[in-house]
Amino acid sequence: MQIPAINRRAMDKYREFVAAMDVVLESFDSLDAVIARIEPKKAAGGWSVATKKELQGYRARAFDELERLRTIAKKYEAELVSREWRV
Repeated sequence: MQIPAINRRAMDKYREFVAAMDVVLESFDSLDAVIARIEPKKAAGGWSVATKKELQGYRARAFDELERLRTIAKKYEAELVSREWRV
């Protein structure tokens, strides 16, 4: 049995999820600018900071994980559409 209100809610929640992933994806552009400004000197007060190379690696790993999540979400969207968004 399908309940239209629940189906609409499922579609809205999915749209919010995809929009949130898009916002994170857009933030990667500004992250590149921040990483480029990192200077290879020691931080004051005994703090240690990651190198540019380490930060670029973290960024690449996060980007790959986001892309993997987007792929899974698309697969799940196809399943939801085939079941007419029943939860």
